[in-house]
Amino acid sequence: MPFRTSLFALLIIFASLARADEAVDVALITALQGEVARVTPQGRQPLQAFVKLKRGDLLALGKARLQIVYFESGRQEVWQGGGRLEVLGTESRSFGLADPAIKMLPAILVKQIARTPALDSQGRAGVIRLRTIASPEAVAKLEASYRQMRMEAVRGDLNPELFFLSGLFELRDLERVEQVLRDLQQARPGDAEVALLVALYQKAVKNAR
Repeated sequence: MPFRTSLFALLIIFASLARADEAVDVALITALQGEVARVTPQGRQPLQAFVKLKRGDLLALGKARLQIVYFESGRQEVWQGGGRLEVLGTESRSFGLADPAIKMLPAILVKQIARTPALDSQGRAGVIRLRTIASPEAVAKLEASYRQMRMEAVRGDLNPELFFLSGLFELRDLERVEQVLRDLQQARPGDAEVALLVALYQKAVKNAR
């Protein structure tokens, strides 16, 4: 058995033991094209965008593009190609992959992205704690931050929308969440990641009502 393969097999065993104690989410998949799976002793679990990751998760990439944001460090990694990743607390460790493109995101953006009611591995929308109904001033401040982020982001980057939707949802402005989802669908028809994000928040809004 090649050294890299045997090393990754050992990591799977160690990770399965550690996950019982490591229940804290440390990162979010914010974009994914291609095939990515979580590797466990029981087999592979296919992943999709907006699934949260835990310390010790082991990922297998098959000619994929994977974007991960780490909550504690604010580190955004974009991985491309085929290989393996181990999820650490603030960054990833790679096996057989080229170095990622790395960007450090603003704390205000990362804090809100971390509150995304992410899908679990079975595709169910998770629950986040909601604040009391927001004042118009709070919503206006959130929207101003979003507009600035959208101006600075590249086309196709959903980070500003993740920030805005999470903030609106946390502030219980559910009607505005639904409006943003409609706007996204109109602006990016046929986009698979947008469809996932819309489905995620539709479930979350339904559960919150």
